[in-house]
Amino acid sequence: MNRHLILVYGTLRRDGSNAIERRFPGSRFVGRAEVAGRLYDLGEYPALLQGDQASLVVGEVYEVDDFTLRSLDEFEATADYARRKATVNLGGDATHCWFYGPEPESCEGKQSIESGDWIEYVRRGEEVSSQSPKDRESE
Repeated sequence: MNRHLILVYGTLRRDGSNAIERRFPGSRFVGRAEVAGRLYDLGEYPALLQGDQASLVVGEVYEVDDFTLRSLDEFEATADYARRKATVNLGGDATHCWFYGPEPESCEGKQSIESGDWIEYVRRGEEVSSQSPKDRESE
């Protein structure tokens, strides 16, 4: 059976709401990675647009089998995401892998996530939304 490397950068990350190791148990964590691009907030999940060399997106690389890759294709298709090729920085080495992303038009007018880290962004948002309005005014 073939093995494939896949970059996850949003809800499929370890601390995400759809953590890949829970949703797709055959996935094996390889390591943290970064890819040149920009991350956008689409509400329930982020979108990665590759190519912006001035910013980096944080993710995790997993090794998956053919069955899991096809299952991921189906899962990501519900968001109109397609599987695309990426070259990521994995432990200081350039590594080729797959990731899922939208067409660029779906990010027009959406909030850019400057940190490039969806998990950090969601946590910070939860902290801000759990503060009282008075606490937020003092920041």
